[in-house]
Amino acid sequence: MIAIKIKPLIIIILLLGSIVSCTNEKTETNDNSDTNLFYQVEASIIYKEGVEFNANGVNTLNTFGISNHELISDWNIKIVREFIGNLREQPIEGFAIQASNGSFLHALQNIVDSNRNNGLVTILCPFGWVDTRGKQTLFTGLNPKSQSFFGNYKTKMRAIAEHFKEQPDVWIEVWNEPYHFNNENGYSHFLWLSDMGEMIDNLRSIDGFTNIIVVPGNEQGQSEIAVLEQGNNLLINRDNIVFDIHAYEKWLINTTETQIKSRIETVNQSGFSFVFGEVGVINASVLMPVDNFLSAVTQTKTITMAWLFNRNTNDQNALLTDDGLENNTNNNNWATTYKNFLAN
Repeated sequence: MIAIKIKPLIIIILLLGSIVSCTNEKTETNDNSDTNLFYQVEASIIYKEGVEFNANGVNTLNTFGISNHELISDWNIKIVREFIGNLREQPIEGFAIQASNGSFLHALQNIVDSNRNNGLVTILCPFGWVDTRGKQTLFTGLNPKSQSFFGNYKTKMRAIAEHFKEQPDVWIEVWNEPYHFNNENGYSHFLWLSDMGEMIDNLRSIDGFTNIIVVPGNEQGQSEIAVLEQGNNLLINRDNIVFDIHAYEKWLINTTETQIKSRIETVNQSGFSFVFGEVGVINASVLMPVDNFLSAVTQTKTITMAWLFNRNTNDQNALLTDDGLENNTNNNNWATTYKNFLAN
């Protein structure tokens, strides 16, 4: 998901801010001792309690207000990737807060509890940083260690890891869609290796944090080439790593089902476990077809998450209308197509 896709969130944030301002009570945190969940990565396979873990799901905006959970079962959602657009101020537990940019943010633990009550695995992913003046910097397309807030980013990510280290159904992604779409701005696969290694080690520096860590590819998340070229080096003395690739232009335009399957199988046969953390029908270009892609990931049993499980009839990627129905508005029947995929 590149920067152009975030713009509809401005409207969403304003709408949700007025709604959640009166619902900022703390959700009671569950006793995590009864979850009995353990996830382990071995080569290209993710295991849950020794059994291969297969699940598909969606991206959500629950940091702005927990919503749409009454529809989780109907859509057969098993895993969610949670948008954290204001990492600096994002509360980890406790009450909702009003951030410096005016939006209301709900605590990660409350979101995880709600997801867990619906049997969901949660991936927590930082998408952006809001400074003390309320200015947001979105992570997509950026070189992580070049950012002035990188040191503070590391501190906040360690705090998240410390809090969730005994909740293995919570996976933590280190960064959303790093590096320019066309590998500009001084990018190299060695830079990817260095940045990802430091961000992984930052989380693993927390004693007892063995949860799965999710690591993005290059080219704003759409390329697997960095994983193929430097993944083995990244995994030296590092375990429980899952890679995240995003399926937009470089997977959906002018591609056949056979070509997509071949790319997936190349990653798997190289010994890397990965998920498609995002797939959608619109990004920075034209409306894109998804049928070949969804057929390929079904056959290869590759975990896939749609962008976006949100109510917004006018957003072509939103799976829900304003009324919570399937959103097939000017988007090649995206909602019905993806819901059918989840049912398989």
